[in-house]
Amino acid sequence: MSSGDVRVLTPRRIEYLKFLFERGGPVTNAEISARFGVDPSTCTKTIRVLVDAGLVEHAPYRGIGLSERGRQCARFLLRRHRLLSLAFARLGVDPAIACEQAARCEAHIPRDVVNTICAALGHPSSSTCGVIARDRGCCSSDRE
Repeated sequence: MSSGDVRVLTPRRIEYLKFLFERGGPVTNAEISARFGVDPSTCTKTIRVLVDAGLVEHAPYRGIGLSERGRQCARFLLRRHRLLSLAFARLGVDPAIACEQAARCEAHIPRDVVNTICAALGHPSSSTCGVIARDRGCCSSDRE
């Protein structure tokens, strides 16, 4: 991701991308609005920013989904969240609180630090939040 993308990805926008990734297919503006408890117009504005960044595709009457670039980004965002949550849980934080705290700080953790955390945790495959995707730059067999 370029530095321009980082400015686009506020914590709320990160949550939208993760939600879209986990849904796996097109969703409606109403579904996103309901999930995040926001007015549909607020959701539309956020989606427009993500479309402009090339992370989301919105086809009227077909729904909202991730672009290929958005899928790659969301895959990393979920990996980062799950690794941070696991790290907090392994330090003794209750898993539910670990997940909440990971969501609060994850936007500030760069890929190189995520990879360091992954390596320190032994390249785990799952956390209390779900499956942790492997990253070729971190979890390749020659690095383990």
